[in-house]
Amino acid sequence: MQIKQFSADTIDDVLAQVRAELGEDAMILQTKRVVKGGIGGFFGREGVEVTAAAGTRDDEAANREAAASVAVDALAVDEADEAPASAPEPFRRHLDGRLAAAEEAEAPAPAPAPAAPASVFARSAAPFAPGGPERSQAILEAARAAVRQAHEAALESVDESLLPQLADDPDPLPPAAAPVPAPSRARAARRPAARAQAAPQTPLDTVRAELVRAGVEPRYLDPFLEGFTRAVAPFLDEAAPMREAVKEHLAARLPTVRDWKAHPAGHTIAMVGQTGVGKTSAAAGIAGRYRAAGLAVALIAAGPGHHDSLEGHARRLDIQLFHAEDGRALTDLRATLADRDLIVVDTHGRSHQQLSEIEQLAALISPASPDEVHLVMPAATSPSDLGDLQRRFRIAGVNRTTLTKLDETRFLGNLVNVPLRMGKPLAYLSDGTSVPGSLVPADARRVAEALLP
Repeated sequence: MQIKQFSADTIDDVLAQVRAELGEDAMILQTKRVVKGGIGGFFGREGVEVTAAAGTRDDEAANREAAASVAVDALAVDEADEAPASAPEPFRRHLDGRLAAAEEAEAPAPAPAPAAPASVFARSAAPFAPGGPERSQAILEAARAAVRQAHEAALESVDESLLPQLADDPDPLPPAAAPVPAPSRARAARRPAARAQAAPQTPLDTVRAELVRAGVEPRYLDPFLEGFTRAVAPFLDEAAPMREAVKEHLAARLPTVRDWKAHPAGHTIAMVGQTGVGKTSAAAGIAGRYRAAGLAVALIAAGPGHHDSLEGHARRLDIQLFHAEDGRALTDLRATLADRDLIVVDTHGRSHQQLSEIEQLAALISPASPDEVHLVMPAATSPSDLGDLQRRFRIAGVNRTTLTKLDETRFLGNLVNVPLRMGKPLAYLSDGTSVPGSLVPADARRVAEALLP
């Protein structure tokens, strides 16, 4: 008896294969549903696998015994007329049971109970390709939404009698003597509207609201204000203006580059970033400032291709320009120019969403080991993109940040968000396209004045 295994996406396709190879007298010995492809059983494609035999009148008893031993699985056969007329009686009963299961499965199902957004999305196949990065990202977003819904439901079930009665205190302490820590404000913001409205506004709350309106992210602002309430507020005079105290504390704590001594000869600065962020203008601006101060400066256009914009700046500023096609050439140039006071390296823009481009950038500048690698970005960069920028461009050895185009937005919160999210200090700021006039070193006091004018 010839036994063979067939597989296809549907039962109809499998039966067609069986008839084509084993004839109309073929007997189906086993059917089961299988999953092909995927990762660990997920995101695969379902199919049908059938074991069949070429049946004859002489081995009918053997076929009957084999068919009777077939284990019942969860697969339903779509059409009843697919059963061979010569099938043995035990197998016919087995096939009849499967046909009944198929008819039951085709009956309208009752409406399912509402499911969590994450589980609903995870079970759907559309609209993303299996295993694609878009699908994974969307599943994460749906999971976050489910967590937020569960958190809100838990807050609604909290017994209000257990919360502190801040609004009912007949004699609250003055803000300077008893400042409200940032976590208390965050908890008050999560209470019901009536309770939040009843909470008294303090001068520190007013300053916090002003900084949030300027674009400072609460996740960075609240820990800063909590440190202020613990380290500064207890020592303030009652008449001390809270706003000025916060401004001074911000100027003292904001991470900016604070050099105590001059750089040695051959100090090298490399500028990296996306296309169109003002990177080349920033590189030319730094070189132009040093050149105007009477120092020996060299500009290097790193990477293949044309650097027309940098060449124009170099001619206008009377700065010598060199070209380095790859990492080896850049390393050799840096050694050759080691007697210069400053070497500024400009690179082509790279997309942080293309890992291959970032790896090429790292292969270009890493062999030269520049002293500073500045990630240049516009001041209006979305805070949601900062994490992706930080993860990708750190491959290139970024250790400074430079913000450009401050004149194109009225929300300057990224002056705080960027250095805190990147974990790298602010080095330079630019508020226009004038080269080199618009570029200045980042000064923490000026940043504080811009956020709290």
